[in-house]
Amino acid sequence: MSDHPFQLRAVFDYSGDDNNIDQISAQIFSDSNWNSLEISNSSPGFLIFVYSFLICQHTYFHANCGERGLLLEAVVVELSLHADNDWKIQQVIVVIDATLSGGNPDQATIDYIKGRMRQCPVSVNMQEPPHYQIELQFS
Repeated sequence: MSDHPFQLRAVFDYSGDDNNIDQISAQIFSDSNWNSLEISNSSPGFLIFVYSFLICQHTYFHANCGERGLLLEAVVVELSLHADNDWKIQQVIVVIDATLSGGNPDQATIDYIKGRMRQCPVSVNMQEPPHYQIELQFS
């Protein structure tokens, strides 16, 4: 049996003073390349779960940026998730690279957003893995 690594990425484009999402694209890293991710009724259940986790992390990032007066231009969310042979999640790394069109987050704001991201419903309803890391980068 083997372990189960997943790497997903979603790219969001925004407009307006309300951080409206204009466009989203999702990709999965497989065969040494980023490929378009299409979720359907025939998608593996665990892949749907991993994608749900990525979207939930973005949703809480997006909402809390708005609450803190940060205007988003573009965001790339990368999720690396590693499950063991029994499908128990051992590692989660979320990296968000956000391009801002307004606002300047201080460390307290970044820490607040990271804390809120850990409260997304998918995060709350899974056993926290031994390694769970969130990285936020703003430019």
